[in-house]
Parts: sequence; C-alpha cells; structure tokens
Amino acid sequence: MDIDEGFHRGRGRGGRAGRGDLRKLILSLLAEQPMHGYQLITVIGERTEGRWTPSPGAVYPILSLLEDEGLITISLDQGRKMARLTPVGEALVARCGSQWAEIVDSYRSPEQGPVTEHALRSEFHRLHEIVKGSPPEKGEEVLRVLRRAAEDISAL
Repeated sequence: MDIDEGFHRGRGRGGRAGRGDLRKLILSLLAEQPMHGYQLITVIGERTEGRWTPSPGAVYPILSLLEDEGLITISLDQGRKMARLTPVGEALVARCGSQWAEIVDSYRSPEQGPVTEHALRSEFHRLHEIVKGSPPEKGEEVLRVLRRAAEDISAL
C-alpha cells in the first residue's frame, strides 16, 4: 500500500498542511510509541512549536481510516483508545518514515534550512493569523504592507 495513493500536495484546511501530511505524521509518531488521539494532537503541536495543532475533527477520522486500512489497531488501554501500528504499518513507516521527517521539520523552523512547500505554507499561515489579530485601527497600514509584499513577491 502506498500512503500517497489518492493524495496530492496542496493546501489542507486553513491552508496549512498538505493532503496526506497528517496521515504520515500520525504513522511516524505511532512508530515511536502507541498513543491516543489527544496525545497525538499534543505531540504534533509541541514538535511543530505550536505552528500546527490539528483538530480532533481531523485526527480521529484519520485514525479510523488507518485502522480500516490495516495500518493501525485501536484498543482500549486504561480507559483510552490507544492506536498502535500493525506489522503492515511498521513496514510502511520503515520504508517511508525518513522522507516524512521533513513535515515536522518544516513546521518547526521554516526560517531555517531549505525552503520547502511546507515552510512557505507555514509562514503564509503565520502571516494570516497576524493580520487577523491586528487592531482594526491599523487596517490601512496593514493593507499597505500586504500590498507592498505582494508586489515584491510578484517581482521575483
């Protein structure tokens, strides 16, 4: 099974993650240890230095899909539904996991290292959040800065 099958690079919800990134990241994290959904959300947030914290509405359906695909099992452990890789999931992570490491790296420090599609999306999202949080009385100044940035990028 190819984890990229049916998934294309591009904007995820809110323009952040590429399609399939969360699947890959969940599988990579489960290779380290079994985890429950909330733990996965927390670990992703921590490892990306708060730049990407997937919602439960994104994580839990993926866990169900991965279980349906035979890549993970979900069992009750101390009152929590713990996800663990199956041998098929372990083999997939062993084959592809090193390629998937860039997902976390690009969200963690987009200003350091090579410029990737992930890094560009992450910075764009960060800018979007800053603009949304800017005071209304600064709207004209923010608009001027955004227009100048758009012109500078177009000129590249």
